[in-house]
Amino acid sequence: MRNLQTYLDQTSYSYVSNLEAADNIFFPVAYAVQELKEIKKRKGKVIQRLDGIYYPSKHGKKYRQLNAPIKKVYRNLADFVIFQSEYSKKQCFKILGMLPEERYKIIVNGVNQSIFYPNSDLPTPNGKFKLVTTGNFRNIDMIEPVVQALDQLPVNFELTIIGPITNDSLKPFFNRPYINRLGSLPAREIAAVLRQQHIFVYSHLNPPCPNSVLEAVSTGLPIVGFASGAMEELLYFSKKLLASVSDEIFQEYCNFDVQLLQQKIQLAMHDYRKWREIALAYSHLYSFETCGKAYTDTFQAIDSLPSRPSRPIFRRFFTGIFAKT
Repeated sequence: MRNLQTYLDQTSYSYVSNLEAADNIFFPVAYAVQELKEIKKRKGKVIQRLDGIYYPSKHGKKYRQLNAPIKKVYRNLADFVIFQSEYSKKQCFKILGMLPEERYKIIVNGVNQSIFYPNSDLPTPNGKFKLVTTGNFRNIDMIEPVVQALDQLPVNFELTIIGPITNDSLKPFFNRPYINRLGSLPAREIAAVLRQQHIFVYSHLNPPCPNSVLEAVSTGLPIVGFASGAMEELLYFSKKLLASVSDEIFQEYCNFDVQLLQQKIQLAMHDYRKWREIALAYSHLYSFETCGKAYTDTFQAIDSLPSRPSRPIFRRFFTGIFAKT
């Protein structure tokens, strides 16, 4: 959302930050129901953007309660829905219900490629591979499989980790002699570090459209991970570097095979020149110029979409970002 707001500002796209002046409204996930109903009373349009969703295998019985505010907007008020990936759409269709084609669009996230771009002069590894992973480390699936795969890796390497640890129970996994932990960094510093690495390693259960992966793509890094969530969709050009998991929409962490992940890391190392060339050839894919234009095109077209009558809603939910004219 910050990237989108920056794009709107840079392209002088007009929007407002208060509901009273807005004709239409665009927001991520959910918004205060009463305010959305006020927009619709003025014949305005409601545009909801969704990424992931809460589901039983991860969130247990409370998944319905967690999804309730999102579902109320999705089913009763949204004139149009933007999904971050085809996988995101599948998640939402499974839990929240299907939408007709004219009521949604898939817009994959974008990357500021003036910051995240390749280092075409990076030398081939000379006896030591530099691996890297980035993220907001909050769940065990984001780090345990990586360190377990690397603990037994029979080659010389180091792993640089960028990003905060927001779950203290994960800290023991970062205590490895081969790990260089940098913590949180600004985007330009993250990009500079990525350009000095050889391979990006990523582990995440059911990711809808991970920005970390798109940034690694834009810096020309071969990416190794699990075939979970949107990974095969985003990395269609190098799916052989993704360890298989299952065909389920909502995969389970118990099906992450550490040995398969280690084999994929070794495959990337063994054929490094090949995978690096492929990564560089596709590093242009996820430009925010493309992403931002897809959003503004949608905003421009929304007025021609017939309004969706609001249905009765009895509870309110408060969250949101900004309103748009």
